[in-house]
Amino acid sequence: MKKTDVNMFSRWPAILTLLIAALFFSGCASMSNEPLQSLTYPRDDNVRQPNLLVLIRGLGADHTVFAKEGVIEEIRDLELPFDVIAPNAHFGYYQSETFVQRLKEDVIEPARRQGYEKIWLAGFSMGGLGSLIYLRSHPEDIDGVLLTSPFLGWPGIHSEIQKAGGVSDWVPNEIDPKDWQRMIWNWISQQDFNSQVPIWLGYGEDDILTRAGPPLLATVLPESRVFTTPGNHTISTFKTLFSRHLVTLGNQSQPTSIVLSSSPRTATTF
Repeated sequence: MKKTDVNMFSRWPAILTLLIAALFFSGCASMSNEPLQSLTYPRDDNVRQPNLLVLIRGLGADHTVFAKEGVIEEIRDLELPFDVIAPNAHFGYYQSETFVQRLKEDVIEPARRQGYEKIWLAGFSMGGLGSLIYLRSHPEDIDGVLLTSPFLGWPGIHSEIQKAGGVSDWVPNEIDPKDWQRMIWNWISQQDFNSQVPIWLGYGEDDILTRAGPPLLATVLPESRVFTTPGNHTISTFKTLFSRHLVTLGNQSQPTSIVLSSSPRTATTF
């Protein structure tokens, strides 16, 4: 286990405490309606690409994490036909229920005006939840979604769905507008993911935070779009999973006769 993993794992009690407090006690997290601050990463040749990949951060790091952890470098090395943008979508935007509005007005709509042909979302942990929330509201804006260990609620909602027989059989009681867990799972239960915006899901097999959420989502996605790797809810697991996602992204943007290797590259697995 690398030092990064040890540090991340040792921080989880504090991170969980923060997340629980933020979700259940109003005012414990900074709410926001300010425009999203974003970092943009064009290709090294500075030639604007036809497509845009939006990296949506999780709770435990800010939007600089993608450059710090080598994710941006990996995307560039693969020479994918995508420019990259990383908005600082911190928890305050979720708390104030402005995440969708700000992402649309500050990232998606400007990208369309600039002429980007396809826009993909890549969400990590809390950002995976954010990606689905956005897709629920504006499916017409998005061409594909890459989910990495998405946070999809607490064990209570997962148990409720499992006891009902699974996502397709679960019927929520009257949904409180503030009950985001039932809101997102109710939307998931009504989708035909074979015919709508494609979603790819990757998650760690030993994840202590997301637990049953991703496996439940996996039951309604096409089997070919779901994969796992050994690992916990750590940065290194995220990076291993995202390397696999980048293979998907490359294959989706290449002629059908060209298929990228699915083997993770040594420089980007940890």
